[in-house]
Amino acid sequence: MRYRCLVVFLSFLLSLLPLVAHAQYQVLNGTFANGGGVRVGGGYIVYDTAGQPAIGVVSGASNTAKTGFWYCAGISSTVDVAFASFAGELRDDAVLLSWSASASASFDGFNVYRSEDAAGTFVRINGALIPRESGNSYTDETALAGMTYVYRVGAFSREGEWYSQNVSLAIPPKPTTLYQNYPNPFNPSTSIAFYLASPGPVSLVIYDVKGSAVRTLVDGAKPAGRHTAIWDGKNEGGRQTASGVYYYRLAAGKTTFTKKLVIVR
Repeated sequence: MRYRCLVVFLSFLLSLLPLVAHAQYQVLNGTFANGGGVRVGGGYIVYDTAGQPAIGVVSGASNTAKTGFWYCAGISSTVDVAFASFAGELRDDAVLLSWSASASASFDGFNVYRSEDAAGTFVRINGALIPRESGNSYTDETALAGMTYVYRVGAFSREGEWYSQNVSLAIPPKPTTLYQNYPNPFNPSTSIAFYLASPGPVSLVIYDVKGSAVRTLVDGAKPAGRHTAIWDGKNEGGRQTASGVYYYRLAAGKTTFTKKLVIVR
């Protein structure tokens, strides 16, 4: 009778324990005292639980990694961080990074890291921590054409930081470009964007139909990359210009571009 009661009591206690997810965890080396194997040179342990087939071999017979969906786990819970996806794409001269992470994971936010050398030296490129409530994407506007970058995102908490898989993105070369202003026609202001293939002195000037300079928006050295200037429709004296057609001219080195814009009052 005592034995039967003990079995019932133990069964009751086991029913109160959280279920262990059958999955494959990639965790920082040292998180678990035993189990799993050490990824060579990576500082990670790949910890395999029951029921998970080997999707891809990382190193050795026991080190397996399921590509495309994997977990970073800590000892405080079954799954602390789960990155379901991480991708990058080129959009308007910038790199748009997006990821999907577990909504129930116990972390404070995200950091985005970038490497541009073969040694894989990552540097954080975001300023403040990206909040977990609203953070699932980041736009790298400092990426330059003709470069190859490697990105990764880190999930930060008080216990540490866990990283996603790396994403490599090669950006094709791009010449110096002047874009059409937006909006156009406009009132009261418009945005003028341009891309510089190399750093150097730049001028961006607004002209009327007679060829007279109305307003200088940019005059000085600028680094390579995408830049934006705002014209509020006023001249150098701060007065509103009349409705009509105007031109804006970009001079970068020996190259000049001219486009037309329209003010509608």
